[in-house]
Amino acid sequence: MRLSPVVFAAAVALTACPAEKSAPGVAPTTQAPPPPPPAARRGQVTLLITGHESGQLPAKAPRLLAQWKQEDGWPAALALSTGDTFSGAVLSSHFFGASTAEVMKALQYKASALGNHDLDLGFDTLQAFRDQSGLTLLAANLKDKPDADQPLELVPSLVLTRDNVKVGVVGFTSAKTLATTVSGRASGLELVPLAQAVGPALESLKKDAPDVVVALMDDCFTALQPVLQAHPEWKVDLVVGTHCEGTADDVGGATKYFSAADDLSSYVSASVAVDATGVTVTARRKDVTKGDDDADLAALRARWQAKLDEALGQKIGFTRSGFKEDATALRTLIATALRDETKADAALINQKGVRAALPKGAITHASVYELIPFENAVLTVKVKGEVLTKFKAMPEAFLLLPPKLEPETEYLLATTEYLYFGGDGLGLEFVAPHPELTGQVWQTPVIAWLRKQDTSEKKPLEKLLK
Repeated sequence: MRLSPVVFAAAVALTACPAEKSAPGVAPTTQAPPPPPPAARRGQVTLLITGHESGQLPAKAPRLLAQWKQEDGWPAALALSTGDTFSGAVLSSHFFGASTAEVMKALQYKASALGNHDLDLGFDTLQAFRDQSGLTLLAANLKDKPDADQPLELVPSLVLTRDNVKVGVVGFTSAKTLATTVSGRASGLELVPLAQAVGPALESLKKDAPDVVVALMDDCFTALQPVLQAHPEWKVDLVVGTHCEGTADDVGGATKYFSAADDLSSYVSASVAVDATGVTVTARRKDVTKGDDDADLAALRARWQAKLDEALGQKIGFTRSGFKEDATALRTLIATALRDETKADAALINQKGVRAALPKGAITHASVYELIPFENAVLTVKVKGEVLTKFKAMPEAFLLLPPKLEPETEYLLATTEYLYFGGDGLGLEFVAPHPELTGQVWQTPVIAWLRKQDTSEKKPLEKLLK
């Protein structure tokens, strides 16, 4: 019987399929096995965090670095700061932060929060310090105003990677930064409340998926603690602040809180480990112990000290017994110098402006910069007697006044730009709106006044200040 073409084709298909399936010498088709899972990422890094260095690093870094090498795995570690890095001690301030910048670069600091004194030496000095040190300055709660003449262009956060570990770092400046910065230098800046600044700063980190998030604060950690507790969805593993009373305080919970010492006597050492089980963060505050200095940084310190000795070593007076930092006589000396050298009737300084004792023996230019390290400009302004009387009751004010004040009489007052533009909340600019700048920083009249007194071993400073 002859098959139709359609039936014949179907028959061929039915007989061909089994033959193809079992054709000799041809391996059966199998699905490729899935690729093996990637190996679990592993890594470990140590974070070394100091706070409120205030220009002391050039002097103290040799000992600090020796300990970091011995105990903390430097240079594999990441060094960070809470801010206020270079303005303060004369070895740094006299060179406009250049010595501190060189030391921080040698210690491989990567980032710092903006400190409330980091603008003390002016905008241009801060910019130069940032370039010389290589630091990234962070301030999630400080913004440039749209019309700022000199925008700081700070960033809220960054991610640093070391040994496969991604470390997210967020910085916050102090709530008093704008109040303690001379008004003209802060006019282009706007402070954002922490509760509004933290969320966006953390959000900006998400694209890089950091393993750990660290917050650096130019303030006590207690300023950030209630904000984070109100938002458990905000992941911050470690908060390191400064300006806290007492010793370091780890308050427990998901976030670890520490305070670094303000005088470089201690630092926070944190270890971050990543493995198959997840991320582990351990941290503790460590005292800087006694021991040998790092030789390279000791040589760097000696080089800068020699420059300072050459610049400021000239003798301008003598004290037989010296004066303690809190001595009223030191404040009297400074206020007298400001009044006499500007030919004013009165002088106003702040109680906390004196930052060091005056050692016994020869008084040099350097001695004055140690006493009053911040570069505040001197100005004079006419103020009524009734205003000066009110200032007398303010605990932060130290006044040198005429024997008798007439309420309606105007007196020429010598003071600093810091106090005039709102420092310590005196509000002088609102009651006396027409200041006259002298073109001098306040160390200049003090040095000039001391030189004129011609004190010596036979006629020590103590006799004048009685």
